[in-house]
Amino acid sequence: SGKPFRALWIDLKRKSRDYRTDWTDAFLPENLSIVMSATLFIFFACLAPALAFGAIYDTMSRGQIGITETLMATGITGIINAFFSGQALTIQGPTGPELAYLSMLFSLCATFDIEFLPAKFWAGLWTSLMTIAYTLLEWCCFINKVTRFTEEIFSAMISLIEIVAGSTNVVRIFLNTKMSIAAKLYSVIIVALTYVMAVKFRELRSSDWLTAAWRKQLANYGVSITIISLTIISSLVTPVFGITDVTYLNVPDTIAPTWTDPTTNARRAWFVKAGGYEKTFPVWAIFFMIVPAIGGCLLGYLDQNLTEVLVNRKDRMFKKLPAYHLSNMVVGCLLYPICALLGLPACHPATVRSLAHVMALTSTEVVPLPDGKGNTVRITGVAEQRVTHLLIHILIFVALAAGPVLKFVPQPIIIGIFLFLGISSIRGNQLFDRAFVLLTCERERWPGYYYVQDVDRREMTRFTILQLVITAVLVAISRVSQIAIAFPFLTAICIPFRVYIVPRMFDAKALEVLDK
Repeated sequence: SGKPFRALWIDLKRKSRDYRTDWTDAFLPENLSIVMSATLFIFFACLAPALAFGAIYDTMSRGQIGITETLMATGITGIINAFFSGQALTIQGPTGPELAYLSMLFSLCATFDIEFLPAKFWAGLWTSLMTIAYTLLEWCCFINKVTRFTEEIFSAMISLIEIVAGSTNVVRIFLNTKMSIAAKLYSVIIVALTYVMAVKFRELRSSDWLTAAWRKQLANYGVSITIISLTIISSLVTPVFGITDVTYLNVPDTIAPTWTDPTTNARRAWFVKAGGYEKTFPVWAIFFMIVPAIGGCLLGYLDQNLTEVLVNRKDRMFKKLPAYHLSNMVVGCLLYPICALLGLPACHPATVRSLAHVMALTSTEVVPLPDGKGNTVRITGVAEQRVTHLLIHILIFVALAAGPVLKFVPQPIIIGIFLFLGISSIRGNQLFDRAFVLLTCERERWPGYYYVQDVDRREMTRFTILQLVITAVLVAISRVSQIAIAFPFLTAICIPFRVYIVPRMFDAKALEVLDK
């Protein structure tokens, strides 16, 4: 609109018109069944990543953030978004960029000898203020400058961050001097078996086994079935072989923070001590946290808005208009401050889970193609409502109360799921598709992708290599503690780089095809 506050006001008026039907539409006869089935499906799709990220957070932060905090963050942010978000079909949860950001912040705290949780608190408050500021200034509109070039790099970066984090934890199993050789080998076998089972359940959807209905249900709940079945098998196998030192999930017996306050030898209070625990948090560090907060704000901006753009695509056939500024204001005013105050990892819209949520609520029909040579699938409607979002995250709290049960899950199972999530997210990313195509040297064997047929091979090769190099550099920087603070800033620079530099490097027609 060009006027501060104006776009937010438009979003509020827009959503106020739809707010009542956002709740009542879920109970319409044509929607009720699909809403209930989508709730159960997406709950399990959210629970497994929350456990996986929680276990990785626990290792990364040395027990200061763990599974309890991750489930708590997922539940709280999800419920708040269900009531107030501008797009309730996006699903909140832990994401790869937040993992990279917290890893960077933890390394930064170690370098400057300051406490992590108070630092995270102050960084969270600064991030909150910056998010509110850019929303009021209508900077959400700049997301229109993001093209496929940046989207693919960002998605590839998330995939590789998750794969690297999972692989690093496999290496740590071998480096753990407290584990026996038998436990190490058993743990690696469980990681591999978990990954293979999750993949096989996913592939079941397109196989010829069983009926179509059974294949769909088993594929939908495959990750959860994998976790439960391997946990049971592990509890039966380890006593037989005398393996007693396998690592299990670190979950408190009650709903309490993971970290033990060294000054009291008890679980820390839920509210973070902003002034420090063992020593006073210095005043200079409060203001220094502005620097990592800018990075966190940039990553949150991309995570939040890119996912909403993908969810709100025109081909979804949504009837209700989006409200980007409202969604960002909810993040800045509620989500970031609450997560900072409670010492929780910030949650953002998770792209894969959000798109799965939309698809689970979408009704389709098969119609013949105009030329009569086959059929296509046409969307007939989407159950646009807030009830599934609310129920999914209430169930996350139910899972949180099952902490004593989660303690029986071996950590290698969760590492395997984490690898599965990272590798699975590669599918559908055109950057990786083009990279695999280029590995096939004989052009006549290339698949019939439009960008293969309509673009000169040299242009496609240069474009793909440029994206791969940028992705590799970003992931590498995020892993080097001394320079990791630059990672969010370099990620954001991809947008102006695409707008101003890339057009000078490639033919305009080729760029139109590759980046459309």
